[in-house]
Amino acid sequence: MILLRRDNMDPEKLFLWPVMISIIGHVVLISVSSVVDLRANVKAEKLFTVEITQRQSTVEPKIDENTAREKTSQQAEEAKQVPMPEGGREDTVSIGASDVKYAAYLAGVKNKIMRIWKYPPGAYEKSEEGVVVIKISIDAKGSLLHVVRMTSSGFVNLDSGTLDVVRAAAPFQPLPPQYKLSRIHIIASFRYRMKD
Repeated sequence: MILLRRDNMDPEKLFLWPVMISIIGHVVLISVSSVVDLRANVKAEKLFTVEITQRQSTVEPKIDENTAREKTSQQAEEAKQVPMPEGGREDTVSIGASDVKYAAYLAGVKNKIMRIWKYPPGAYEKSEEGVVVIKISIDAKGSLLHVVRMTSSGFVNLDSGTLDVVRAAAPFQPLPPQYKLSRIHIIASFRYRMKD
């Protein structure tokens, strides 16, 4: 019969080794995770895109007198801004931002717009193509404060069609309380292209 002596097995030492190993493992894991960007493989959302399968003819963007008058009235409308509530906070983000904080909300805004977005009929008939960049401002309740064209496509039909679809998609979901914002500004690009 073999007898084991318990003198050599100190209970404190038996307890300390797993604790020490656990602490060292956690320190290594935290150090590695702070160095590695876990979002490196996350792709940013693509621009809004509407593509038509048949291409008619290529038309260069041109601006006529009506377009110039239209731009003047739009610029006046875009200059109107709703004042910030006292003590309010705001933030500006891109619709394609990979920021985890706003990802779910931005996806909801994008989905609501995408459900009703289509190629503006007047632009389709004239084979107009281009990119319209807009800024959408939404208050804490989800109401559309204003939508502003930041970059024109060069075509009135595309520009106004983009602004109209965003207005038609409103209202949006209220801003989540954890954002602690009075309003959010969303920069979105709408690409109109007719494919061959």
